[in-house]
Amino acid sequence: MRAEESGTTRERILEVALDLFGRQGYEGTSIRDIAERMGMTKAAVYYHFPSKEELLADVLTPAMGRVASVLEEHGRAVDEQDRRALVTALVDVVAEVGPQVVVMLSDPAVGSHMRALTGDSALPERVGRALVGPPPADPVSAAELRIRAACAVGCLPAGVAAWRRDNPGGRHLDQGTRTVLVEVVLGVLAGA
Repeated sequence: MRAEESGTTRERILEVALDLFGRQGYEGTSIRDIAERMGMTKAAVYYHFPSKEELLADVLTPAMGRVASVLEEHGRAVDEQDRRALVTALVDVVAEVGPQVVVMLSDPAVGSHMRALTGDSALPERVGRALVGPPPADPVSAAELRIRAACAVGCLPAGVAAWRRDNPGGRHLDQGTRTVLVEVVLGVLAGA
């Protein structure tokens, strides 16, 4: 097999795996499912990816890197202006890398596999901590804030997925949709 063919096949396997992970969940998708969709054998898929976990890592690594960059650039939100800037940047990234982020943020099985592969803490928790800023000392208030953060994080992929249903293949949100999604996430965080 020529190098270009191998690269192309590998990229197609990643696309098919991402689609199936998004539709069926990580645990609900087998290498056989991917192979059948590709019209190849399981052995051929394993030639390119020695394990399903490595396939998952290759599917998600670019999106994880983009979200991590946003978190590094913005840090923890300490006021409303920081929070709005962070939410806006996250909305833009989620819209751009869409399906990968939806898989990362909404499939519980993915978090445990990614932690095992990378040693990193779960991405949704990191995003949530960045959104709410420093935790309050009061345990009840801290728990409430964690709940708001988890719900706000869930709004990101859900909102982009809703937009994508009407805009298949779209990579950039229109300004109106972007504004609505930013306001929804901020509203969840504020308790509005």
